[in-house]
Amino acid sequence: MNRVYEPTNDQLVYHYCSAETLCAILESRNIRFTDINMLNDATETQWGYAAFEEAATRLIKRIDIPDITPKISINFCDSVDEILSRAQLIVHPFISCFSLDGDNLGQWRAYADDGRGFAVGFRASMLKQLPVTMLSVEYNRENQIKEMMAALLAIHVRKNLDEESGRGEFFEDCVLTATYFAGLKHSAFQEEKEIRCVHAVNVKMEKEIMHFVDGQNSCEDWKNQPVKFQVRDNHLCAYIDLPFWHLNGQHPISEIYLGPKNHSVAENVLLYLGGLGYSNVDIRMSNIPYR
Repeated sequence: MNRVYEPTNDQLVYHYCSAETLCAILESRNIRFTDINMLNDATETQWGYAAFEEAATRLIKRIDIPDITPKISINFCDSVDEILSRAQLIVHPFISCFSLDGDNLGQWRAYADDGRGFAVGFRASMLKQLPVTMLSVEYNRENQIKEMMAALLAIHVRKNLDEESGRGEFFEDCVLTATYFAGLKHSAFQEEKEIRCVHAVNVKMEKEIMHFVDGQNSCEDWKNQPVKFQVRDNHLCAYIDLPFWHLNGQHPISEIYLGPKNHSVAENVLLYLGGLGYSNVDIRMSNIPYR
C-alpha cells in the first residue's frame, strides 16, 4: 500500500473551512484531528474493510491470480480479519483532511460555508514533521482491491518467513493495514484530490475503564496531547488538537484563499495575520464565479 504522501519542498495542501474555523486555527495554532468514525462520508469506516473482503475472496478462490502467486488460506484471512475488525480498539485513527486543489467549487460548497469561507494553504513538508502519516487518497475501487491483495500477500510472506518470531510483526502489520483503510474512499469524492493526515491514538483498558491515550508519537520532544470530546449534530465526537507553530520555530501556512462568496478585505486579513505573528502569507481570491 504505497500511498504515503511524499511532498516536494514547495508543495501546498489546502484545508477548506469557515471563517470561524480559520480564526480557531490561527489563534490556537493547532490543527484539529477528528475521530475517523465522525467524518462526512457515511461509508468511511466500512469502505476499506469491504476492499479487504473482496481482496481476500479473490486470493482464496484464485480469481485472476497468476500461478506464481502464493496460495492464501481461509484460516490465514480469518486471522487477519480477527485483528482488523478490532483494530480501532487498539490504535484509533484521527483524521485531518487536506486537498491538493486550493480553489475547487465542490469543496467551497461542502466545507467552506458554501463559498463564504477560506482555504488555508499549508506547506506539506512541514506538516509531515507532525506525528502523522500523510496518505494520498485512492478513489478507484479496483486499485483499492489490488492494493489490499498486495498487502495481504506481503503479510502472508512475512509471517511464513519465521512463524515464531513473526507473531509480533504479524499483529503490527495487520493494525497498520487497518490504519491505511483511512486512505480509501468512494469514487464520488474523487474531485476532492484529498491528502489525508492520520494521527494514531492508543486505546487503553485500565481497571475496567477504556480511554484514549495519545502515545503514537515518534518525536521524542513531542508532548502528547489530550483527546477531548465535543457535541456535534447531537453526537459525541472525539478530537485531538496538534500544535503546528513549534515546527522549526516557523509556521507552515503559506497562503490563504478567500472563497468566491467571501467579501473579506484582503488587507484586513493581512492585518489579522500580522497581529497574531504570522508573516509571509499570501492572500488570494478565488477565481470561481459562484454566487
